[in-house]
Amino acid sequence: MMQSMAVTHEQLDALDEALVSVRRHTQRPGYRRRLLAALGEPVDLGTLRAVRAVGRLADDVPSVGDVAELLMIEASTASRLLDRAVCAGYVARTPAPHDRRRSQLALTEAGVALLDKADAARRRVLSAVTEHWDPDDLDALSTLLARLGRDLDRLETP
Repeated sequence: MMQSMAVTHEQLDALDEALVSVRRHTQRPGYRRRLLAALGEPVDLGTLRAVRAVGRLADDVPSVGDVAELLMIEASTASRLLDRAVCAGYVARTPAPHDRRRSQLALTEAGVALLDKADAARRRVLSAVTEHWDPDDLDALSTLLARLGRDLDRLETP
C-alpha cells in the first residue's frame, strides 16, 4: 500500500513520540518488576530474551549469530546472554555437525516451561494495562503495529 500524500509532519511526530513512549515505558523498572513478579522465576530479562529468541528460531536450529541478528545485538553480547541461559538450564548448546567451530542451540524442557510461563506473565501484565480497552481497539492496534514492524523491516533490505 502506498503512503498517502495527506500524511502530515504532526502525524509523523505523534507516531514517533508514541513509539518512543511505549519503548520507554516497557524499559522502566516498574514494568520490568511486574513482568518478573508475574513470571515467578529467578531469571533476568536478558536471559529471558535469549531463551525466547532460541524458541522463535527453533525450526531452523539456531546459532549464536542467528540469535544476535533476531535480537539486533552484537554476537558477543548474544553469546554472553546464551551462556547464562545454558548455565541456567534453559538452552542446550552443541557443536554444529557440519562445522564444529559453530554451536547450534535448542530449548531444554526447562526452557520451554520458562517460555510458557513468560507468555502467561506477559499476557497478565498486558491484560492489566488494557483492561478498559475495547477488544476491537486492541485488534486494530495489534494489526497496525505488526504492519509498522514489517514496513520498518524493509529498511534493512537493500
